[in-house]
Amino acid sequence: MYAILDIEATGGKVGEESIIEIAIYKFDGREIIDQFISLVNPNRKIDQYVQKLTNITDKMVLTAPKFQEVAKRIVEITDDCTLVGHNVMFDYRMLKQEFERLGYNYDKEWIDTFEYSEKLLPDLPSYSLGKLCESLGIVVTDRHRASGDARATVALFKILLDKDINKVITKKTGLKQPKKVNSKYSKLLEGLPNTIGVFYLYNSRKQLIYISRSNNILLSVTKIFTSKSFKSSKLKRFTKSIKFEETGSGFLAAIKEHNEIVSNQPMYNQPLVEDKVYPFGLYYLESKRGYSRLEIGKTRKAEPVLKFKTKERAKVVLEKIINEYQLCQQVNDGIKEIKSCFKYKVDECNGACIKKELREIYNKRIEDFISTTKYPSNTFLIIDKGRNGIEKSFYLIEDNIFKGFGYFEYHHQIKTLEKIHNILVQIQETEEIKNMLKYYLYKISKNKNQIIKF
Repeated sequence: MYAILDIEATGGKVGEESIIEIAIYKFDGREIIDQFISLVNPNRKIDQYVQKLTNITDKMVLTAPKFQEVAKRIVEITDDCTLVGHNVMFDYRMLKQEFERLGYNYDKEWIDTFEYSEKLLPDLPSYSLGKLCESLGIVVTDRHRASGDARATVALFKILLDKDINKVITKKTGLKQPKKVNSKYSKLLEGLPNTIGVFYLYNSRKQLIYISRSNNILLSVTKIFTSKSFKSSKLKRFTKSIKFEETGSGFLAAIKEHNEIVSNQPMYNQPLVEDKVYPFGLYYLESKRGYSRLEIGKTRKAEPVLKFKTKERAKVVLEKIINEYQLCQQVNDGIKEIKSCFKYKVDECNGACIKKELREIYNKRIEDFISTTKYPSNTFLIIDKGRNGIEKSFYLIEDNIFKGFGYFEYHHQIKTLEKIHNILVQIQETEEIKNMLKYYLYKISKNKNQIIKF
């Protein structure tokens, strides 16, 4: 749990300043679950420079509560939280200083978004909060006021968490382990959502031991802890803490799962070997004089239209393609008979089986299907579901290479490649990701609004 905060102070000599405004947003890694915003009476004059910068005047804070009146609320909202702020050491020092005046030792772990922005968002022109927000397309209201800057820091921190593929922020904050896990593992399951995303299992040494994606995180983890399989038994034995990341999209969950297994190589995930991931292919057998067809087979030198992990899955997809593009099952199976197929008798086949349909028209439908699996442009975005509200996700293919994904709330954040790169979570393209993209393009081929070309 995080307490994302921003503080405005009177200015003056170090150690003599006082807080004049504070904003704290309690953030669970997905959304804000509580907030506290207040002006504070500092019992002293505010420097003229600060008044001009913040527009907070001596008159405005005259009737505001004193720090001792809001101290309890600050302790409550930040309890069990890591403090997060941009140049957070100033905010943390101000809090410690105010609490020390009350005789209270306020001690917290902290995360500086300035520090992680430099690590996870390299090569930006500036890392001041205002310039970062401009580069990342984050809308800032009430700049240099506690609430506005804290809300901007929430948006920035979300982007940093998305980009934190190697979990350096997680390592910084640590993982709180349950004091005692009962036989039903109820403590481990607490707080897991019934949503789409990726979950991470850690051992007692805080080492990542297993990654998986799910359309229902809680249900999938529950199955692990109720299963009697050999693998589940090992995971039950060694799992001491669980993290998760909601994605909003099953396709994005699949991308993240693959990428993070490759990056982190958890001990209980099977190593990914490219030629063994998709042993079956769907091949296009072109016919110059007759009807072309699609065939499932073991992967070979010729590039398949799509690849599959199992033959059963390949059959399901092929059946879907045959129905969707009104292909003749008899022709596609390579069966040559004088009689028509059954689907022709029920008006679900146009007669390719008895050569009634022109082969040019029939073959064009197969080519239309194949075109849906090809990139629509050298550089383009695929737009997908977000995690909540107005948020959406995107995938960037640039110069025919998959570059990564990101999230956005406002269209201007993805209007230029420069801004897209600033909020992009970079991912190394692999053969598996390329195949996943080809299948996803086929799935969304009827929805042209999901593609933005550059």
